[in-house]
Amino acid sequence: MKKFNYFLYLLAIPLLMGSSHPFFVTITEVEYNSKTKELGIATKFFPDDLEEALRKSTGKKYDIISGEKKSTGDAINSYFTNQVQVFINGKPLQLSFLGYEIEKEVVWVYYNAKKVSGVKSIEVISTLMYDYKSEQTNIIHIKMDEKRQSFKLNAPSQSAKLAK
Repeated sequence: MKKFNYFLYLLAIPLLMGSSHPFFVTITEVEYNSKTKELGIATKFFPDDLEEALRKSTGKKYDIISGEKKSTGDAINSYFTNQVQVFINGKPLQLSFLGYEIEKEVVWVYYNAKKVSGVKSIEVISTLMYDYKSEQTNIIHIKMDEKRQSFKLNAPSQSAKLAK
């Protein structure tokens, strides 16, 4: 009976905390392919966290799931480009916003860059969601052809770098 009560207590903690989830994390996948000379980025957010970060950033309320897609996309793009920088061989890379989509209980945001050649290092500077929650964690996976490395950034850490 004690184990059952303990189990119920553990289930109740997130409800008592008033949060829809007990952790704050984004996952960013950066992939470079030297054959196609393209770099792609996909970042996964919890919708409620991203909506709150956008509200804090712009002063406006957004509904990512059922709101107006164009203005929401513009706000996401503005927020993302202010929070994330990508450097190739130490030089900043211009990214193109491809859009966002809802997948079950997360939001995916997509970027790419074409005609990227001679890549020896990829560095990602990310402060995503740090302005929203001080306990934010950003997981960054960088893949350069067959080489892959993962990084766990807790605020205030910002940099993830993969070199050949």
